[in-house]
Amino acid sequence: MVGAGWPPLNPQGHFSPWVFERLARGEEIALPHLGLETFHPVHADDVAQGFMCALENWDRAAGQSFHAVSEAAVTQRGYAEAVASWFGREARLCFLPWDDWRRTVSEDEAFQSWRHVTHSSHCSIAKAGKLLGYRPRYTSLQAVRESVEWLIRQGRITTR
Repeated sequence: MVGAGWPPLNPQGHFSPWVFERLARGEEIALPHLGLETFHPVHADDVAQGFMCALENWDRAAGQSFHAVSEAAVTQRGYAEAVASWFGREARLCFLPWDDWRRTVSEDEAFQSWRHVTHSSHCSIAKAGKLLGYRPRYTSLQAVRESVEWLIRQGRITTR
């Protein structure tokens, strides 16, 4: 989950804020593989909306499972490019095979990234929309941007 108060998963697939700082400064970051694995950030308000829709439509929700996410996932590469653009920069990216890439981050960051990269999540909201009327308010990137702006206000990310 993302949004104000929620540190977001970064384009490398872990939660360390330094990746956002480097993108904001126009510095190069490395991505594993070709940066085409997907993440599906979802705003906390949209998750809450999904639960409310299920409660309001309990007769249709009972016994079912639904995805409460944005309408579309983002690739690591697209995510990094979007973040850099928020700061008026072009993303400077390089791509490394996993074994080389993991040596560029801490062991914990590599572990977190492995869990996200190997799942390459991309979920459909079609069923939740059809049965429950679920319509997320935020795109994945809008939700992440709110998180990043919150981190900047908190002094947890510096952009200079």
